[in-house]
Amino acid sequence: MERRRTRLEILAQVTAHDYGLSLRYGTDADKDANAIRIEDPELTLGRLGGELNDDHILRYQKGMTLTEVGHRREGSLKWAFRAAAAERKRPGFFPLWHTLEDARCENRLAEDLPGTRKNFRAFIRPALAMAEQLHARGELPLYAQIRWAAYLTGVGLAPGAPADGPGALRTAWFDPPVCALIEEIGDAIDRACGSATGETCFLAAGEIYEIIRHLLTEEELAQARDSVRMPELAEETVENPELGQESEAGELQEEMPRAEGESGVEPEGEFFELSPEEMEKLGHWASPWFENQGNKKEVHPRADLPDERTIVTPLEGKSEEYRAIVDGASSHIKVLATKLLQIIQERTYTRYSGAHRSGKLNTSKLWKQRLGKYRLFHRREEPERLDVCFTLLVDESGSMNRESKYLAAREATIFFAEVLDRIGVPFEIIGYSTESSEAAMAAALGHVPAFKYRHIRHSPLQHRVYKGFDDPFGRIKNRLVNIYPRFNNWDEEHLLFAYRRLRNRSEKEKIVIITSDGQPNGDASHLVRTVERLEKLGIRIVGLGVVDPFVEQIYPNHIIVNDLSQLTEELVGILRQELIKESAAAVIR
Repeated sequence: MERRRTRLEILAQVTAHDYGLSLRYGTDADKDANAIRIEDPELTLGRLGGELNDDHILRYQKGMTLTEVGHRREGSLKWAFRAAAAERKRPGFFPLWHTLEDARCENRLAEDLPGTRKNFRAFIRPALAMAEQLHARGELPLYAQIRWAAYLTGVGLAPGAPADGPGALRTAWFDPPVCALIEEIGDAIDRACGSATGETCFLAAGEIYEIIRHLLTEEELAQARDSVRMPELAEETVENPELGQESEAGELQEEMPRAEGESGVEPEGEFFELSPEEMEKLGHWASPWFENQGNKKEVHPRADLPDERTIVTPLEGKSEEYRAIVDGASSHIKVLATKLLQIIQERTYTRYSGAHRSGKLNTSKLWKQRLGKYRLFHRREEPERLDVCFTLLVDESGSMNRESKYLAAREATIFFAEVLDRIGVPFEIIGYSTESSEAAMAAALGHVPAFKYRHIRHSPLQHRVYKGFDDPFGRIKNRLVNIYPRFNNWDEEHLLFAYRRLRNRSEKEKIVIITSDGQPNGDASHLVRTVERLEKLGIRIVGLGVVDPFVEQIYPNHIIVNDLSQLTEELVGILRQELIKESAAAVIR
């Protein structure tokens, strides 16, 4: 794996003409300005299947590396911040700009190095195939379809046209109205994606946005915003994007005049810079927002529904997709199942104890009869029953779409569900989010700008019960391939929903495993207090962090999921501690 990383690093250095550039795996923010990061190969293999040296894996990694280099060469980060500032008044602008800038950077690099085009195609192929599957199920948002069509047009492909040969990207599935729209705005797309400057792309994105925004609801635009990672801006910059920030010399940058163009977005001009602290937190765009300050929490009356009205029955999934995930993790599933069975045996093996006048002769005590002591027998104790049940909570919020965290969450959930089913332990699986976008609902209720009302939940909760305690796992397991990012998350309320269902269970020990990226909507202090309260009530909670380490700040028992082997070892350690300590306490009593 290190050898492959070195080869990709050389590719990045040669392409960027920067031989001080380094390449690293993972998605953590990096303070090194001379480093780019790409996805960990274990995640790639888990998603695409195959071996590290397979041709499709190599081309995918090359395409990912070249994409990062392209953005670096073209100075996309500066424009990402400007697009994020424009996003505050134009919901959904950032994802559209991002799509067009991706195509522009790809075109610019392919002009210099024509052979790179095939690697870009390999990199985009899995995501495009996933979009086609969502479209076939009626789950691909209209704005996502429009952005896909704009990207394909921008890189010289025709959405709606049949594939022109073996190995070509599948583009025939687009709806005819979307194809007609793309034809209407084709000149602006060509101008954005064929430009040599980020400014032209930025302004053209504004023109396109003004055309298509009237075809979409506010909710659809806000959902698009929630699905893409954006730079975090200071509050004063959000309220006034033209406001300068202090430079390294401590001087305030002069305010630049706003352009009077049809696009209504800002042209090139240094109207704000990034502080060193913001630069340190940037990954591809920026670190997610996270607050833990004890602010007040409210629920809007229109969003306050009883539990039964928040429950959704998920759609059935494809068995071949489920089987592909299980096959990729089969060895880890067997290992974890074996180790959990060992824990169970520690709890349930037959014991003999006591000093009685009848029962099974304890030969080691025969010598006591010479002292006139005749309690030489011990009797069989009833084996302890493993009296435990599990709830698997899965975060389906929009932030899980960043860096495809939801794929890791889906894999971990299927992995653990297979294990629990094999060892015969009762469990249920619940995916959680809100019913719609918080930003869109806040705007609909007159709470503008939405970021000032993050302490209020405006949208009803939604719980997809993939498996209830009484559902046979074999009958519903294919549903789990439909674990996807949706809207927002209020983890403390979802945990309380799980608790209310668990408290009706007869099992003595109740364990919740919550898989998320640790980014609750609102103030995280409410989640921290809820976890403390539930653990005092006897609910044991394990936080599985996907990619980001925020769960460390919330759950005393936590695991950061990077690969399944690590998940197996750490999960066994936590469960052994949780399941065995109760038995030890009983013996002491």
